[in-house]
Amino acid sequence: MGVLEQVSMSEPFPVAGDAADEFEVVVRDHSRVVYRIAYSVLRNHHDAEDATQETFIRYLRWWKRLDPVRDPRAWLARTAWRLALDRRSQHREVSLDDAARAVSALRATGEGAEEMAAHQQMESLLERLIATLPQDLREPLLLSTVEDLTSPEIAAVLGIPDGSVRTRLMRARQVLKEKLSAVLGGKNE
Repeated sequence: MGVLEQVSMSEPFPVAGDAADEFEVVVRDHSRVVYRIAYSVLRNHHDAEDATQETFIRYLRWWKRLDPVRDPRAWLARTAWRLALDRRSQHREVSLDDAARAVSALRATGEGAEEMAAHQQMESLLERLIATLPQDLREPLLLSTVEDLTSPEIAAVLGIPDGSVRTRLMRARQVLKEKLSAVLGGKNE
């Protein structure tokens, strides 16, 4: 079910004509980035789809008031980020589709069990180290590395200046490198 159908079913909301066409363009142009942001936080396809849909429903609800918004992409990205963070605190389940994709990806690599275990351990270590970063360093790093967003896009999502984003990214990478070196006993210098 599409966003327009869900909104029209959930509450009386007249969207027709040019407004519907404009909304459709906004969804088409920005749905990919909204989904990617939600997925980067939630790490679950179904939850990310739900957050994406909720983001566009909110956009539609605020349609009239958003006329002065200069950059709908930034508004949508910021809203998707906040919704995903809210949803992340709720209990998450791993879908069978996600589990099946993970198993297929492991089989496709052709690695042995030891290599897969080492790779998984390193990924887990990096995730834990990133999770220990202060929030002001962790969020820009995740948006930069996972979502491949630019500094201005990250600034718009987080509502901070572009220069602060670049500084935080540099500092996050430095702290992460130091933590990784300490854990690995200085072998990663």
